[in-house]
Amino acid sequence: MFRKTLFCTLLLIALSSQAFADSSAIIYGAVTHNGQPLPGTLVTVVGEATYTSKTVMTNENGVYVIDKLKADEYIVRALAQPDGVYSPAEQNVFLENDKEKEVNFSMKKTSE
Repeated sequence: MFRKTLFCTLLLIALSSQAFADSSAIIYGAVTHNGQPLPGTLVTVVGEATYTSKTVMTNENGVYVIDKLKADEYIVRALAQPDGVYSPAEQNVFLENDKEKEVNFSMKKTSE
């Protein structure tokens, strides 16, 4: 069920980005723990050159979408709630204009 929901969400992203292309890019993905979605996780992107910073929260399926980004090198950070239960995670991503990049996180509990 989770994979089907993620696929449908990603399909909608792809269709909407083609219909409304405006020289912007998208970072999307899912946040999980042991294969289960982590809703309410804060995902932040910070642009290295543009200093762009955006934060969103994952939905009930652990999926997030951050759109209207410019080409840049981004640090993508995930902070699962409640703070302190899961270790924060981050990835570096280079994003080109009009491109989409999938960035998934598999969170670990701080006691693991």
